[in-house]
Amino acid sequence: MSSASSAYPLYAVIAEICARAGLPYDKFNTTLLEGYVQGMQITNESAAFEHIQTLAQAYFFDPVNRGGAVTFVPRGAEPVMEIDEDDLIGDSDDEKTRRSPEEIVQVLNLNYYDSAGGIDTCKQTSDRSIDTRSEGEKNIETPLVLETDQAAQAVVIMHKVMIEEQRGEVEITLPSSYLSLTAGDVVLYQSDRYRIDEVNIDSGEQKYKLLHDRKSAYQSQALGVAPVAAPDPVPLVAGSTYIEFIDAPILSSGDDTQLGYYIAIAGSNSAWSGATVALSLDGGENYSDSDTTDVEAVMGELTTTLGTHKREIPDTHNRVQVQLYDAGDALEYRTLAQLLNRQNRALIGNEIVSFAEADEISPGVWEIGYLLRGRLNTEISEHAVGTRFVLLERNTLHYIPTERYNLDQTLTFRATSSGSAVETTTDGTFTGASHTEPAPTSLTAYRSGGQLTIEWVGVGYLGGRAAYDQSQFFSGYRVTVNGDSTDTSATTLTIADPGPATIQVAQINSITGAGPAAEITI
Repeated sequence: MSSASSAYPLYAVIAEICARAGLPYDKFNTTLLEGYVQGMQITNESAAFEHIQTLAQAYFFDPVNRGGAVTFVPRGAEPVMEIDEDDLIGDSDDEKTRRSPEEIVQVLNLNYYDSAGGIDTCKQTSDRSIDTRSEGEKNIETPLVLETDQAAQAVVIMHKVMIEEQRGEVEITLPSSYLSLTAGDVVLYQSDRYRIDEVNIDSGEQKYKLLHDRKSAYQSQALGVAPVAAPDPVPLVAGSTYIEFIDAPILSSGDDTQLGYYIAIAGSNSAWSGATVALSLDGGENYSDSDTTDVEAVMGELTTTLGTHKREIPDTHNRVQVQLYDAGDALEYRTLAQLLNRQNRALIGNEIVSFAEADEISPGVWEIGYLLRGRLNTEISEHAVGTRFVLLERNTLHYIPTERYNLDQTLTFRATSSGSAVETTTDGTFTGASHTEPAPTSLTAYRSGGQLTIEWVGVGYLGGRAAYDQSQFFSGYRVTVNGDSTDTSATTLTIADPGPATIQVAQINSITGAGPAAEITI
């Protein structure tokens, strides 16, 4: 940020506008504002509030009425209090009104005057192409003179605030005991953070309109594209290709037709235009089954460690930072309901997680939190710095069908960047996780009349909600009692009571055999 010698303090600019509009000095308060203004176009033809709105849009503050004076309140403050739901009165309607998804644009452009540029406007852009909810492009025009990075950060913050506010608004009515709350205040309500957008005072009560507000939305370390600096030289030769072999449960019902695995690839520089991926079954001596693609996945690696956690409840304790290979990629916030509907799934090591929170803490480095661990029955473990991270967006991954004889074999993959001889290799043991049946659940057993009755509930991984099913290669259950096994297609089995017994029940896949078993001892 520029010093006072080359710019004007924001609080002083706002104070000057208020004074020129004839507002007495004791009727406005600008002391909370920070930052400097490089310059802005201002004329007597526009109302004072229009100039203030222009500054508020880029510097993220709200003009509110407090104690009979206009106070300029910065965004991103700490909550002033938590609202008790028991205090709601009157015709309070605390149902969330969700805004139209069309309000989220995929690309947001800020057209401004750059302090290092000429008289023509410059542009900085925030691109959220990875967010499937967004579409279209929107331009915001401002008469402000901004520094390059300042403009880039402003448009990223504007975009994040738009996305956050799209989550909806809540209208509530509170008694006079909450009279101290004013527009611009941040409050906690139903364990979520809101900003008061509007207050209507009536006899003995106040009506408040609350908007979702995320503190980290007002932070950005984005770097802008300088208007006059020479562009970085474009690489003439494509760099290497990042490649990951993913032996995991299927991510889409359409992948159930044949045994297979996933491949994720991404380029390492801007000249990368695709790669040819080839498979070797002899440790890299000979390669075959090659294919060329330019579909990139969002990939990276951990820069902090990730501890373990229970599968049954969300992991709100652990957070982890990820360095994405492409700094232009982005991770997005999701709700718990969206996580349960398979959004924001990622592979960390060999564990599949879902993450709700995502904040960019520096260019290309993201911190994710509120995790659902061990998704699709993958093993939960600790993950060290350098562990792979792959966003499991099905349309950016390649499902490669393979034969049963490749089970338990080491597969070696070679990625050769298009237009280059640069090669990258990786390998892994293929276990057939795509067609390994999950363990059944609710395993119980009881004795009656010299008989032992065993019951369980099968678990499928296709479909969703109540419409789920096992794989088309599911072939029944294997019940093992004290080492003796019985295969059945039913979900109950009655045998002669063997006395003390260890009981295991596994689901069988006709390709990969019996999967992991549920076990009890009686």
